[in-house]
Amino acid sequence: MMQSSDVDLLLIGKTGNGKSAAGNAILKRRAFKSSGAFSSVTKRIDYEVSDFNGRILKIVDGPGVGDTRMNTDEAVKLVMVGMEKAIATNPKGYHAFLLVVKYGQRFTGEEQDTIVFLKKIFGETFVKEFCILLMSNGDTFESESEETGQTFEDWCRSQTGAFKSLLSECNNRIVLFNNLTKDEDIRDKQLRQLLSVVDRLSSKGQRYTDKNFEEARDARMRVMVDAQEPLIRDETMREVSLILQKLEQIQARDHFETKLDLLEALLVRAEALLKSTCDLDRGTGALHEIVQTVKSIISTISDEIKFTIRNQKESQRIKKIEEELKRKADEETERVRQQFELMLKQERLADERKAEILRQQEKTREELERKMRREREERQREHAIQLEQERREHIRRTEELEKEYRKIKEKNDESVLSKVVSGITWPFRKVASWFS
Repeated sequence: MMQSSDVDLLLIGKTGNGKSAAGNAILKRRAFKSSGAFSSVTKRIDYEVSDFNGRILKIVDGPGVGDTRMNTDEAVKLVMVGMEKAIATNPKGYHAFLLVVKYGQRFTGEEQDTIVFLKKIFGETFVKEFCILLMSNGDTFESESEETGQTFEDWCRSQTGAFKSLLSECNNRIVLFNNLTKDEDIRDKQLRQLLSVVDRLSSKGQRYTDKNFEEARDARMRVMVDAQEPLIRDETMREVSLILQKLEQIQARDHFETKLDLLEALLVRAEALLKSTCDLDRGTGALHEIVQTVKSIISTISDEIKFTIRNQKESQRIKKIEEELKRKADEETERVRQQFELMLKQERLADERKAEILRQQEKTREELERKMRREREERQREHAIQLEQERREHIRRTEELEKEYRKIKEKNDESVLSKVVSGITWPFRKVASWFS
């Protein structure tokens, strides 16, 4: 067994479990202010040292978690910042985490969620490798045990369910602490017992360091994004709705030049939304559904731009063809006129012959005009059919996007309503459910 002269411990746990009081009991003096109020989470990270039988004990009082009166996003940010400061407070790392639980308090879903949440902060194996359960409210157990005769070891063996699993996960490392006793013998005994467990845990010569904390960075990032997800979703869905509305308005336009300018501006807007959403997601995948929706909108706008450009080019092509046909008709008319004038000069045709030639000329021109009109009408009809088919397809895709947006919005609204109804419940349960 290796025994270090310096022992560095980090106190963590759910707000109200007696974490700061446990720190005072270890230090054997009132170093930390105990409070179950909201300020217990927002306070600065505090630490203190003491000398016990020649060993220097450094206790860092980490932020409390699980205060049901806080907004989830706010609580997550505060706790994350607090935990980062707690790790930075002791650059050498910690021999152990003292996970404070309270005797007499049922190990509820909130308690389980707290453990899950802490794993997101410190890594999935931190309980197994570095945690010691420190059970506060030992005075209550001692009073009850005088009547029942049950030892603390017996009580631990009798546990079931989630608490038994937690106890097993940390290899039955648990110490009962009476934070209120003033009996020096009791205080020294429980402190010696705690240090004995710490020494056995640290026999591998390892500490929880900043390297361990960094390895859990991705999980912490996901927790932060998840906490902000309702607000991000609401703001993004608002922008999605406005973009879809604008797209439908543009699709109803006929003027290709104006339509193209509006579509290109709308594409820039949608791409900016995609970038901001991806930036907020930070590669965690928490906003995957929203990202895919925005990508679908970008794809639809891009297709609409291609469709508009194609029709613009087709309209220009038809216009050039009509101009060319008109030019040829004018040339043919001029040729016939010149031929007629030449014949008049050469043959001095009789009036009847002149009239016949004029009629023939007019007939030729009418036939040419009818042919041109039929060709133009046929091209316009084919173009109109193709245009209408593609327009309907694009409108259909936009309508499908609108339906998808409505589904996502309804899902989001249900989530928001659920949060309002369950506002008095522990805010990290949702985070735990995403990562359990």
